[in-house]
Amino acid sequence: MDALRALALLGILAANVWYFAEPEFLEHGWRSASRDTPADQLVSFATTLLIEGKAYVVFSFLFGLSFVWQWTSAQRAGAGEVARSLRRFAALAVLGVLHGVFLFSGDILLAYAILGCLLLALRRVQPRWAVLFGVVLLAGLPLLLLVDTYLALSGNGFSAAAAGDPEAARAAYAGGLPSYLDFQLEAYAWVLPNVLLGQGPMAFGAFLIGLAVGRTQLIERTLRREVPTARLTLWMVPALMLGLMISWAAAQMLWGPPGSTEPAGASSAQDPAGELVGQTLIFLAGPVQAFGYVIAALLILRSEFFRMLTDWLAPAGQMSLSNYLGQSLVLALIFSGLGLGLAGQLSAAAVGGVVVTLWLTQLVLSGLWMKHLRRGPMEGLVRAVTYGSSRQG
Repeated sequence: MDALRALALLGILAANVWYFAEPEFLEHGWRSASRDTPADQLVSFATTLLIEGKAYVVFSFLFGLSFVWQWTSAQRAGAGEVARSLRRFAALAVLGVLHGVFLFSGDILLAYAILGCLLLALRRVQPRWAVLFGVVLLAGLPLLLLVDTYLALSGNGFSAAAAGDPEAARAAYAGGLPSYLDFQLEAYAWVLPNVLLGQGPMAFGAFLIGLAVGRTQLIERTLRREVPTARLTLWMVPALMLGLMISWAAAQMLWGPPGSTEPAGASSAQDPAGELVGQTLIFLAGPVQAFGYVIAALLILRSEFFRMLTDWLAPAGQMSLSNYLGQSLVLALIFSGLGLGLAGQLSAAAVGGVVVTLWLTQLVLSGLWMKHLRRGPMEGLVRAVTYGSSRQG
């Protein structure tokens, strides 16, 4: 599971990096950059096809699952899981606000802290009801968006929201400290409601699925091979096929055919309707494809043949909070006025290179860190707040 969390971190990094590299997306939610070479277009096409809308669903599922394990651990120790959890959520909320204001306005930790309190209240719900409510949330919002998109495009006089001036946004983000902070505060005020009301319900749906999986020990039974491989494959293949089909349509809407450099599909300013439909399809495909990803990863990582890969990935997953925040810090130093100020200056292929390099570096550093210490720096901080000085309830 730690290895799976490390893979989810790669997806989070690959999805979030564009908000640093093209910060105008944070201010208005519209893409403005076209892709000038086939390599650049393929990087963006693959990101939409394989990662956008999927990675945070997997990450949220794992987050919900980890809550169950923490509550079980508290009960075994004779401690109150409620008090521990509330302290943990408070720590995550503080980290989330600081992260959102100073590094990445698309922060998810504050939403996780708020939704975690709701999950805590529902922790004793029957697994079948948790699955039902989770599926409704994961499917309901994308379907509502699909209907809303249809009504918007079928009505008269559809017009997209103003995309603003991307060059001005990049200049502000890559400017001096006062300019950067002004940009961050404005973007955070715009993005936070969208995270809470947009990604939030779907994240909570994934939390509920994680709750049900944790309560039924489905992961443990899968890793012990008590769930037949044929059954897992029967669930995995249709999920991956359907998710990839929808994601392919979304990628075509946003970027055009693979390898194309035609501008029509690559800029929301030129094709706002295509952008709207593409984003809606990403939301629709995300949970389905993420479900297939989780099963595929479990089938691969439980195999003895891939034991070395699992061992190599696991340390990064064990310190996932530190790595998540570390990703934002490094990306801010690369693209914002806090550091090199390269926002809008790197090609999409170069941005892809940043993602791979940073993730591999985190894998190496995490392995070295966990050889000598029991947990990551942010994990240690949250644990200290969670347990308190007395380690009571």
